[in-house]
Amino acid sequence: MRPVMEVDKIETVDVTPSQIIITTTKVGPVESLHIYVDVIDIEKGEHQPAMNLSGLLLLITRGRYTVNFLRPATWYGVAFYSEQKPHGDHGQTYLNFEEKLVRTLPSPEISAGSEEEALKVPPMEVTTRRMNEKGKSIENLLVNLKWILPRKYRTNLQAVANISLHCKDHIRYKEFKLADEESEKSVEVKLDNSFNITQNHNSSREIVANIQPKNCHRICWDTSLMASFDQHHFGHAISSDCRNIEPVIAKANIREYLSYDVNHGDLIIRTNATETNEMEDAIVDIKAIEIPEGAKPDSNATQISQIFGTNNSDPTFVLHNLNPQKWYAVEYIYLKRSPFNYVESRRFIVESRASTAKPPFRVRFITRDPKNNSSSTNSTETIVRPRILMVMDPAYKDAEIGIDVDPFCDAKGPNSSQHFWINARNPQHELKGLNILGAVCGEKPEHSLCGGKKDDSSHDVPGVTNRTTCSSPNLCYTGNLKIHEKVYSMKRRCINVANYFPIFESDAEKAKQTSKAATLNSMFSLTLISLIFLFH
Repeated sequence: MRPVMEVDKIETVDVTPSQIIITTTKVGPVESLHIYVDVIDIEKGEHQPAMNLSGLLLLITRGRYTVNFLRPATWYGVAFYSEQKPHGDHGQTYLNFEEKLVRTLPSPEISAGSEEEALKVPPMEVTTRRMNEKGKSIENLLVNLKWILPRKYRTNLQAVANISLHCKDHIRYKEFKLADEESEKSVEVKLDNSFNITQNHNSSREIVANIQPKNCHRICWDTSLMASFDQHHFGHAISSDCRNIEPVIAKANIREYLSYDVNHGDLIIRTNATETNEMEDAIVDIKAIEIPEGAKPDSNATQISQIFGTNNSDPTFVLHNLNPQKWYAVEYIYLKRSPFNYVESRRFIVESRASTAKPPFRVRFITRDPKNNSSSTNSTETIVRPRILMVMDPAYKDAEIGIDVDPFCDAKGPNSSQHFWINARNPQHELKGLNILGAVCGEKPEHSLCGGKKDDSSHDVPGVTNRTTCSSPNLCYTGNLKIHEKVYSMKRRCINVANYFPIFESDAEKAKQTSKAATLNSMFSLTLISLIFLFH
């Protein structure tokens, strides 16, 4: 435990129009005490005669030190130094150093002037508000320090605000000062917020943000006047206050991404800029990464990027110099900075029509399984089982390919859509649970899979009863490529599955057709022999 410092300290500082009276404690013997008092005229920057007292000189004055012959209504800096030396040759020396800023009273012989009236209110003011001017985010807090004391009465003075932001598990501190020639100053206090974003469905795309402080809910400040001279920093406390940080609601019109196109090496991205009376404070950042053959990982891949301002009303952004022979992974980032930060992005694959690159995967349609050679049955008939597979192209063996499949054939429920990845370890994926017969037979009832003819060319699919049709036979899907750990989407594609399952023949039908062909060949041979004999 640290010992109590045995040394004299200031208790009060009183003033008159011409004096400063310092009252102190009395700790320890006077014989080993040393007191030094320095007083400085702040406006003029002049030292007053200093007090340097020790030993017997303190027998009468100890505990009360008076500085005389001062100017009335004047700011002075008081530096008080006390030292208590140890008894004898051993022990500890105790030191104390304090600095005060005080103002002498006005002369009673002169009526109170405008300065005295000005000093009846605090010389400075601290206010807090959400930042909502252009270029500022309303999610942060703006603390403003402003002089109230007129310029002519604050020579060589500083207004100081010590800010403390009170959070759940810590306190953050910030000090800022206002010089005598300045009028006001602001500091931004960054807050960690939680956002609840909703969208108004009107003619423009307007979003509403309910912004609430996440961890820091209270801000406090202490204000003081300060004056610096030589190595001294004299201070005079003014006030303390606190405010709760309340939630805030803000609205913003958002620029919406619409589409893109490529024309002669130019990537053209279209948006719908919302027309308002004010210019939008936002940027659009577009990056295009050239995709190497097979989408192989390449940290040195060619990249084209550009940042666009949104000050004008042009809804299109053009990125130049794309190679028409290449595919590109493009990222479009829209960052709105006011009245709050809001970010949207789109990542997509530019599939150049002039490129010779292969698609990363293809759709495979299978109608029959291999013949059943099980010893438990004598059947050698092919098993009819229509299936759809997504198969990776071998050229993309180093890539990760994601596929999103839309609900098919009016399917509903949480499992109606499918999402999966294929790669070198799992190069293909079968789409399970699809109503393929409903799609095919609704589009082409005469298809051999549908059994409409009820003859040797029709087929029953095992396990399928109560067959239903679909409103659309289209299978829609979107491919995705992972480039530099980000996922980029290819264009959405739709195919009519009824056009891809072939109308095939059963084994019996094949045998029948083979027999017919053999008969025709035999007849043709006999006719040819007769003709040969005839010509001879």
